[in-house]
Amino acid sequence: MVGRDILGCFILCLSLASVCAVRGTLSSIKDLKGIEFGHTSPRHGLMLLHWLANNIYNDNNSNMRLNFNPARRDYGFHFYRNADNPHPLPILPHQHESYYSLGNLVHNNNNVALALPDYVTRRFYNSRGHENNRDRVILRVREEESNQFIVDEVYVTQHYPPNGNTGTGYDPDNTYLVSFNLLTQIQRLATIDRNGIPRIYDVEINHNSLQELENIWGHTPGLALLLAIVLSFTFRAQSCRVTSQSTLKHEDNALIKLEVKTTDRGKARIIWSGIPNRLLDQGLMVVLHRNNNSDSKSELDRSSVGGKASGSYNTSVPLNPGLQVRLRKEVNNWWNYLGFGSTIEEEIWRGSEFHDANREIPVDINGHDASLQLFVKDGKACARLYVKKSFTAWKKTFHNSWVGFYSSEGTLDYNTWQWAVKFSEEKGSHQADIPGYDIYVYESSMTMSPGVQVRFMLEKYGGEKDPLLSPSMICSWK
Repeated sequence: MVGRDILGCFILCLSLASVCAVRGTLSSIKDLKGIEFGHTSPRHGLMLLHWLANNIYNDNNSNMRLNFNPARRDYGFHFYRNADNPHPLPILPHQHESYYSLGNLVHNNNNVALALPDYVTRRFYNSRGHENNRDRVILRVREEESNQFIVDEVYVTQHYPPNGNTGTGYDPDNTYLVSFNLLTQIQRLATIDRNGIPRIYDVEINHNSLQELENIWGHTPGLALLLAIVLSFTFRAQSCRVTSQSTLKHEDNALIKLEVKTTDRGKARIIWSGIPNRLLDQGLMVVLHRNNNSDSKSELDRSSVGGKASGSYNTSVPLNPGLQVRLRKEVNNWWNYLGFGSTIEEEIWRGSEFHDANREIPVDINGHDASLQLFVKDGKACARLYVKKSFTAWKKTFHNSWVGFYSSEGTLDYNTWQWAVKFSEEKGSHQADIPGYDIYVYESSMTMSPGVQVRFMLEKYGGEKDPLLSPSMICSWK
């Protein structure tokens, strides 16, 4: 009987191995040098992997955990069924395990990946074609109580190249398991002794070349060094300039930073910095668009930069997710001088789309399978309540709970409030289509401004609202 069980397990292992097409395991940063993932400009795979490595941590029991919730679609994670044939990844043996994929940056109604930091999305916004959106990172996770996730495995993969008659699935020939040792090495790049790089990673780093990379990526610790090692930047300064031009569209345009923030009146504020001197005398404009897909002629507001490398401009446009700043220069041709036609504008650079999660991903309500998010709509402060479908008694539990909106940290008097059970169910949006969650919203009349907070007050008994009660959680608008 025991022998039959052993044979059965052996056959199961063989069957699982036969349907999985993972090429191998990446155990070191050196192994990233020999694969296609993230290498070709303007692909974003190496940035994705760097971001993940710095948002995963080792607990006291040697488990790798996440500081976010992929099942809630934080940062654009979405459930991956592993349904392609052959299966790119091993078949999951347990029902409590799931795969989640990250990396799709294409703008649509159910994509929150644009909440990823600017260094991950920058190339996507400033390039065209399918190559800028092929790379993916996939997690195999186990969900525990209190919305905690243990990461069992990490994979990198990519979609098949476009127009290759191979479909839109993941390419098993370019799918690899990532060891936790590799993730740890990426985490440590920010503090590594660079004199040991040639010995550890078998690559010579030209320090002048590395300095040029750090001028661009230096605000993200360790990223410039990762790119230098993986992409084998062993070239002299001259070849570094050539590579920078092909990779970053223009040699120093990647230093440009374009942002959308809020005024104290709930309007969109344009902030720019890092504009190279070579561009400042060319009649530059910062132009606000509805989102990355907006036509170049459909602008909401604009302002001259006035020859300044950095500055800001308060628009009259209500703050909404998706808003994007573009830097343009005006070019007048001879047809304009004759009084015919209009000004032709050359686009130089695009900023990231403004997204709620750039401010605050949902925050868990202590002790309950629910979370709250502060967001903005038409310049007004709003709150979104995520409730797990398994939390069937939430209305009874939160019967006397309420959400208060406050103008700033430390303020005890709320501006407005609403009972949690009177939030309206959200339908027809990307948040409303998250498996395992019901979503409820409240749109307040309070103007969004820097420092605004929402606080969830969990009261067990009836009575008047007491603003002095200790909140169960707080979301702040930065």
